[in-house]
Parts: sequence; structure tokens; C-alpha cells
Amino acid sequence: MDGIGISEDEFGELLRSPRRSAFRLETRDVYALDFEAPDFERFLAGNPVPPPQVGWWKPWLDQIAHLTREGKRIGRVRILAESPTAYQRWELWAAPWHAEAGETIAYMPRSRAHAIGLPDGTDWWLIDGEKLIVMEFDATGRVVGKTLITDPMVLAQHRRWQDLAVRNAVPAEDIAAA
Repeated sequence: MDGIGISEDEFGELLRSPRRSAFRLETRDVYALDFEAPDFERFLAGNPVPPPQVGWWKPWLDQIAHLTREGKRIGRVRILAESPTAYQRWELWAAPWHAEAGETIAYMPRSRAHAIGLPDGTDWWLIDGEKLIVMEFDATGRVVGKTLITDPMVLAQHRRWQDLAVRNAVPAEDIAAA
């Protein structure tokens, strides 16, 4: 896919300024983001800190709340390993705070994602259906790059995948209730 590499600042600006919507497909079992590591370790130790009390997490929740108050839709579908990894269990635990802020999160088992033809191993954001940000990771789960794509054919395919993912995923609140 042809596109242009974008900086972390450009990525942040794109996520702060959707006109209508922002959607993410998450396909990885584990993410290795240095700023998350201490909070993830606390979760693993059985002493998690609620996201609104975490310095790096609260601004994201505040941003979601601001955007959704403006009538914008923020959502994601997470592809789950069968059985979910420790990292995915942490994300499941945190989902109610995202929902409270206005973000719609849903989950799908990896086998279901494969069966319906969703791409595996590539995470992306689709902003307003018009800008695609493909995220690249190394083998450990560290982000190594982000590419902005505006090719109409590529965007059309990702809009179809978004629709497929949303229609086939289970809302986070239904997972938590099970």
C-alpha cells in the first residue's frame, strides 16, 4: 500500500480532529508500549489502577468524551486470541471506562475474523472513512511506523472491512456480562 509516513504528532492530530468518526481494527495479541508497561504490570500483579487515574490514559478518555459530546463516533473492534492473552484481558478490564467516555468497543474471536475474511496482523485507524492510518509493529509489539493512505480503492476495502468487523463483533459489555 502506498502512503506517506507520519509522525506521532501528525497521528495525534488526525485522532483529535475527525469530522464524523474514527474507527480502529486491533489484531495483535500483545502491544509493547513502554508508557503502558508499569500499569500493565500492576494489572498482572492484581493491583490495577483505573484508567481515569492513569496519567497517560486519562487524556485519551477525555479526548473520546470530548469528541463524542460533539456527536462524533469513536469505536474499535479487537480481535481476540482464543484464549485471550494477559494483555487482552487487561483491555477487557478497561473497556467500561472507554464506554463511559463514549467509545464503542467490540470483540471478535480470531477464528471468526479468519472465517469472515478480515485481514490479520495489521492494525489500522479509519478517520471519517477518508483517511487510513496503517500501524506497523515489530515482532515484540512495539510501534515502528504509521502510514497515512488516501487511495480511494484502499479506503473502500477498509470501509468494507470495518463494516464486516462491526457487524460480526460482540459489544464489550456483552463480553463482560458473560
